[in-house]
Amino acid sequence: MTKTLKITMPDGKWLVDIFSQANDSGVYDLIHPNGVTDVSLNEGEMYGFRYSLQGKPGTSFKIELDNEVLAEGEIDNSETASGSGVV
Repeated sequence: MTKTLKITMPDGKWLVDIFSQANDSGVYDLIHPNGVTDVSLNEGEMYGFRYSLQGKPGTSFKIELDNEVLAEGEIDNSETASGSGVV
């Protein structure tokens, strides 16, 4: 199945990756300045995601897979944000 991976971040740079245990190409799915891409996922397979962001403190961000919010927040005083989770 194909889903849309999207980041909303008004200013900054990002890397976002969707991966599975059986299939990690090592290539990030979203790299600044691209903010939207389609990803192919296999039904019934577990996927994870990871992201690394840079921006000015207080810059908001939201990462979505179709209508599901994967991560949301603001860049802190370190000017970076990163994280991971399960899709």
